[in-house]
Amino acid sequence: MIIEYRKKNKGFSLAEICIACGVLVTLLVPVFTLMSRSSSGTIRNRNEILAQEFVSNMISYCNLLSYDSDFLKVDNSGEVTKEIGEIKMTNVICKSESVKIELADELSKIVKKKTIKIKEFAETDWPYKYKVITVTVEWQQPGETKTRNVAMSGMVTER
Repeated sequence: MIIEYRKKNKGFSLAEICIACGVLVTLLVPVFTLMSRSSSGTIRNRNEILAQEFVSNMISYCNLLSYDSDFLKVDNSGEVTKEIGEIKMTNVICKSESVKIELADELSKIVKKKTIKIKEFAETDWPYKYKVITVTVEWQQPGETKTRNVAMSGMVTER
């Protein structure tokens, strides 16, 4: 009895591997594109939330100040717009260390400008004088041409 040994193919050919890799790449490219767009949307939302937080903190800071403080002074026209620099304030409750109001590091790198507009309304039917404060933060996302901004208004009254 003669036993024949047949050589069986126990692997894939180079052509089969190349075809499988091509199919895999074709399927994965849309997935990676979707993931990168999702990531940029998340970063855009994060920056908007950080800007809203800063603007809200600035409005709160202005409400803690006295009506006639130097920071809230207006010119003869009753209105002033100025850039916001670094702000340090002492802790109002316990009068201890100072607190800084600043943008988060992620957003501060791409911010174009931070402004505060203060407008005083002294001659009104309302029995109190008041100032309307509008804080605006403008920035540009990396890779985008459109400038984004967040603005919020608040009011300070004479106590």
